[in-house]
Amino acid sequence: MIRACKLTVCWLLIAIATAGCWNLEEPDRLAYVMGTGLDRTPDGRLELSSLIAIPAGIGGQEFGASKESSFVLSATGKSNAEATQNLQSRLSRNLFLGHRETILIGERMAEQGLADWVDEFFRNPQSEIRSNLLVVKGARAKDIFNLDSTYDPFITTTLNNEQETIGLRRCIFGDFMAIFLGQGLQPLVPAVRLNESNNYEYAGLAILDKYNGLRLAGYLNHSESMYAKWIDGRLTGYVMTISDSQGGTLSIKLTGMKRRIRTRMKDGGNIQATIALSAKGIVIENNSGWKPGDAKDIAEIEAALNKQVTTAVQELGAKAQKQFRLDLFSIGNSIYKQHPYEWKAIAPEWKMIFPRIGMSVDARIKCMDQGQTDSSMMNEGGTKR
Repeated sequence: MIRACKLTVCWLLIAIATAGCWNLEEPDRLAYVMGTGLDRTPDGRLELSSLIAIPAGIGGQEFGASKESSFVLSATGKSNAEATQNLQSRLSRNLFLGHRETILIGERMAEQGLADWVDEFFRNPQSEIRSNLLVVKGARAKDIFNLDSTYDPFITTTLNNEQETIGLRRCIFGDFMAIFLGQGLQPLVPAVRLNESNNYEYAGLAILDKYNGLRLAGYLNHSESMYAKWIDGRLTGYVMTISDSQGGTLSIKLTGMKRRIRTRMKDGGNIQATIALSAKGIVIENNSGWKPGDAKDIAEIEAALNKQVTTAVQELGAKAQKQFRLDLFSIGNSIYKQHPYEWKAIAPEWKMIFPRIGMSVDARIKCMDQGQTDSSMMNEGGTKR
């Protein structure tokens, strides 16, 4: 009884303290923006799209979202602020960005560069810098907003959840700006696209060149993106499949993924970087002649896994140096931390220096669990490879 009285008094004090907050807006006077999209019109103007929640429509169905849970509103302008003002003029409620989940960048906008458009997102005190950032490959941002979501009230929530499902840490806007302004870092932003079923799918990573106004330099496919994020320390899980000498396959789920970049400054200005990757794995499927319970076969499996990782990263490194000529692995940041005095001298020319540095890969994957059986089901059933 005494405890209940104390709680009642606390609630009364809170009510009295907040009753005089004249400058707070009532929730029913706000238009909650769940997602912001940036597109370029054919005449070069900014088209700002907002996915706005309809509170009365949320949870209206037992499963999934109703079409009345949100709507999309767009307006154009010469800047973010002008486009927002033009959009606001079409609403009876004030736009509120504090709950925004996602910022989508249309491909045409990304190709023209983002450097002149992101200032408002970071400077505006109302802006939610924890918003998830995505590039829309081959389409407009508002095309994604117009899709229906199966499990969540908003497509923005689904987009965020999928990245975690496939093992990627989200690229939030605050981190994006820290990378853009940081030493020896290169922005890599997850990309989505529309598929043949008129739904969205993950499309790898978009490379935004920080030396060229954050213009789109190209894309990494799904496999390349996973290795790039592993090297970046933003991959939490991955499934690898390898083949034995008879063409059978074995799949292993990797966890505990770690990376380290070691740099050496050699005489004559030469730079050598070693990318060390490690992980632990559990066998989740075995259609090969290997027996994961046998020490010899385990050694062969681990050797095959490490060889595949080494080859894939070497190919990605060659692509970064020869095609994009951009440091996709944040090697410059490692030099900045490990050799700060040398970095100060080479930082202004890093984009020109990076394509000439030497890179090697040290992969160390350990198979820690063979799963719930030893050999493949084919072998268990009596059929030997």
